[in-house]
Amino acid sequence: MTKGNLNDLIRKEANKEVESQPSPSPKRSKETNATLQAKINDLTAELEKTKKNGQTLQEKVISLEEELKENLELSVRLQQLQQQTEQLESVLSEKTTLVAKLSSQLSQSQTELTEKKQLIEKLSSQLSKTETDLTDKKQLIEKLYNQIKTLENSPTATPEPSAITKPVPKKPSLYNFEMATLARYIAPNPTPTELTDSDIGWFD
Repeated sequence: MTKGNLNDLIRKEANKEVESQPSPSPKRSKETNATLQAKINDLTAELEKTKKNGQTLQEKVISLEEELKENLELSVRLQQLQQQTEQLESVLSEKTTLVAKLSSQLSQSQTELTEKKQLIEKLSSQLSKTETDLTDKKQLIEKLYNQIKTLENSPTATPEPSAITKPVPKKPSLYNFEMATLARYIAPNPTPTELTDSDIGWFD
C-alpha cells in the first residue's frame, strides 16, 4: 500500500464519520478531530512499518537475485569444469593405452635384446675356442716346419757305390706322423731362416 492510497483511505474514513453523525457540538467536534488524528497517527505508523517491511523485502529480493546470479554463474562454471574433466579423462585414457602399448613393445625389445646378448656370448665363446684352435695349429705347423728345416740343413752320408745296402723298414715314429701331417700343406719358397707371423699367415 502506497502513501497516497493510505491518505485516500484516511479521507474516506473521516468523511464517513462526519456523514454518520449529526451536527456535533463544538465539544463533540473536538473529540472527533482527536479520534481522527489518532487514527491518522496509527495509519501513518502502520504505513512506516509497511514501508520498512517493503524495504526489507526489497533487500531480500535483491539478495536472492544476487544469490541466484551467483548460483547460475557457479552452474556454468561447473558445466565447464565437467566438460574439461571429460576431455581430460579422454586424453588420460588415450595416454594410458599408449603407455600400455609402449610397455609391451619395451618388454618385447628387452626379450629380443636378451636373446641377442645370449647369441653374442655364444658366438664369442665359439670365436675364442676357434682362435685357440688356430693358435695350436700355428704352433704345430711352426714346430714341424722347424724340424724340416733342421733335417734339410743336417749333413747326409754319401753311400759308397760298391756298398749295396738293403733298406731297413722303419717303425712308425712321431717324425713320420708329423711328416704326414705336414704333407697336407705347401710351404712357401724360398724357405726363411726364421718363421714370422706373415710367413705362416697363409695357413689361417
